[in-house]
Amino acid sequence: MAKKARNISKRQQRIYRRRRIVAAIILVAVLAAFGGLIYGAVTGIRHLTEGKASPSASPTSSKSADGTASPSGKDNATKTTAGVPDCGADDITLTLTSDVTTVGVGGTVNFKATILHGGKTDCLIDAANDSRILTITTGNTTVWRSDSCPADSRQLLMTGSDKDIQSVVWNTNSTGDKCVADASRPHVEAGTYVATLSLKDNAAVKSDPLTITVR
Repeated sequence: MAKKARNISKRQQRIYRRRRIVAAIILVAVLAAFGGLIYGAVTGIRHLTEGKASPSASPTSSKSADGTASPSGKDNATKTTAGVPDCGADDITLTLTSDVTTVGVGGTVNFKATILHGGKTDCLIDAANDSRILTITTGNTTVWRSDSCPADSRQLLMTGSDKDIQSVVWNTNSTGDKCVADASRPHVEAGTYVATLSLKDNAAVKSDPLTITVR
């Protein structure tokens, strides 16, 4: 004998619909949470992989249109400097020029300090005034040094025919053992003075001497 079809009341139909809706919402939430876990795991693995693959970067230099090297900055191309040696006498040449060679007592001499790379390999150099030092002497006496006051580091990666040119001003005064304002330094007397550019950490690297006469 065939079974009679079960009659479901409207109230029961509403209950069934609500249950199906709740079940569907729960299913969507579970799928969304599962998808989030998968995405987070994939992202974490990717970041971890990229972190291991990326080499550490150090201060570098870039070359402008005239071949002048610039200190590292946000606009410069980043190069890894791991294993790059410091510049030595075989890598760079220091040159020194001035706008005048004769000046009155209390006058100003504007020097141009140039670092020119000519070596076969890349090298690193700190081109700050307290590392690439301008020294002014008379006889055996040192009267002025550009490293009398500390300066921010200017680490450069020298490569190819890179060159770095910086201005250094001497107001014909003398430096002491302490860093003081330039205006507070006493002026030198009239006489003959010799200016030389050198590296603090490598005395063998220096420019030809430049004679300045103070009258």
